[in-house]
Amino acid sequence: MLLRIMSNNINIKENSINSPSSFSFKYVESGGLANNYLVISFDSDSNDLKVSADISGANLNQKPLEESEKTTLIDKFTKKDFFNTESTYVTEKEDEDNTAISSSLTVTIDNDIHTTVWTNKSKDVPQGLIEITNEIRNIAHGKKMV
Repeated sequence: MLLRIMSNNINIKENSINSPSSFSFKYVESGGLANNYLVISFDSDSNDLKVSADISGANLNQKPLEESEKTTLIDKFTKKDFFNTESTYVTEKEDEDNTAISSSLTVTIDNDIHTTVWTNKSKDVPQGLIEITNEIRNIAHGKKMV
């Protein structure tokens, strides 16, 4: 019986190493000719995915995130090397800034926090960053929030 309890404690400890105690992100997309605005955010404390297409945040939609969706996102941030992306990817031509759609993504996993900013006209944006934001949008779309 004592051996079984010790074994369970080891499993709990191993699982806590793989699963962060704190995880959050905020993805913001804004601008363009139509002056679009979209915010998709998540915080593991509330476990709610929150989406708003209103700059005031008045029209906020929120739904719980499944454990598998959370794991998929954490894996995507890690495998696509998000924490090593540049903080800013500049637009190729200054005069195109008023038509560009700006994006920013801030991610916190335990003690690691990183923000990166880019536009749809920025140069050298890593494909992994595009894949991360597509995954965020796909999860929100799958929950019929976007």
